Amino acid sequence: MEYIFGTIIRNGVRVDSLKTVGKTHSNYEGNCSITREYHDAIFTDNFSVVEKYRSEIDNDGNCYDWYVIDKHNRYIDKFTPAKEQIDTGISDAQDATCELSEELDERITDIENALCDLTNEEV
Repeated sequence: MEYIFGTIIRNGVRVDSLKTVGKTHSNYEGNCSITREYHDAIFTDNFSVVEKYRSEIDNDGNCYDWYVIDKHNRYIDKFTPAKEQIDTGISDAQDATCELSEELDERITDIENALCDLTNEEV
């Protein structure tokens, strides 16, 4: 189902609206929540249906419904879809830090050994 939120002029007043397009008719009433997941974000629209004012079917069998809605708000979650990528980045950074720490320990040991060798040669 496709959801198109917008505004219309109804009785001379601009009001929020929702148009749905799908293979079957929608039948929303009362308080509603619609969640749509995309590759980069999750959209959640919350709203109250005031009235369903139009319903049609086109020649291809697509169903259209129009609603006047109120109290519409949208929450966009961009974190959840990126969570796996963020977790992988954190893990990679931790691995790189451990490798650098091991290399640093090896270098310090080499320097200490070289200093000991120098000290022993001077004696």
